[in-house]
Amino acid sequence: MFGSGDNQYPGCMATEDIGKNEPFIRVPKRLIISTQAAMLCEPLKQIFYDHPKVFGKHVSLGEDNVLDAYILYQFAIGEASPHYQ
Repeated sequence: MFGSGDNQYPGCMATEDIGKNEPFIRVPKRLIISTQAAMLCEPLKQIFYDHPKVFGKHVSLGEDNVLDAYILYQFAIGEASPHYQ
């Protein structure tokens, strides 16, 4: 944790130089939360397509709504979610 008192926040700090294009963290693709992952989620896929006024790319918050719905769904399924911790 960085900071002190009520102003603490999580983070990380390099203890040695990181070279150009050198990966310093790897996240398995199956764990990345993205609009692509959300759109491929079988239980939600049809909902997204049936409601373009809420989830469409042409809607100013459409992609945010897709991510919000996906995150809420993952939260709701609890331990069955690959993102469960």
